[in-house]
Amino acid sequence: MITEKYQWLASIIGAHPDHQLIGRTRLQKTVWLLQRLGAPMEYEYRMYFYGPYSEGVQSDIGLLEQLKLVEEAPGQSADGSPYYAFSAREQAVSWAESEEVKKYQDSIQLISGADPVVLELAATYEAFREMGYDHEDAMERLRRKKGSKCDEGRDDLAINLLYQLGLREIAD
Repeated sequence: MITEKYQWLASIIGAHPDHQLIGRTRLQKTVWLLQRLGAPMEYEYRMYFYGPYSEGVQSDIGLLEQLKLVEEAPGQSADGSPYYAFSAREQAVSWAESEEVKKYQDSIQLISGADPVVLELAATYEAFREMGYDHEDAMERLRRKKGSKCDEGRDDLAINLLYQLGLREIAD
């Protein structure tokens, strides 16, 4: 049985394709959305540059590395941008195969396949809704905060991602 939030964090990384999650921002948004779906992690989030951010998630990654449950390695994309890859080790992969985590497997797959900007927009919109803003106000705030990231229909794709996850109604 998974009892600690750091175990959940490790298992979420382990549940990703190839037991790997690419990007600190993606990790933050994945945990935020899974918590909104009911995953029992209870990290505290606040609005930050890329949307909801938890210092606790970042801190627990350090703990997971010390416990040799997860490895974080820097990388560089084709355009030269730096990123971090999180790889789950054996114990984290076995936790990911538990029935508790399997309940979220479809959502993890959906989130892991989402475009990074769309995921960022979805998490930020959801954070505004969590703050009590209705759809129109949340969209206005999202567009002000994220600017051109909302262009080319990415804001609509973000709402669609939330709909697919079951967090929002299509007419929301």
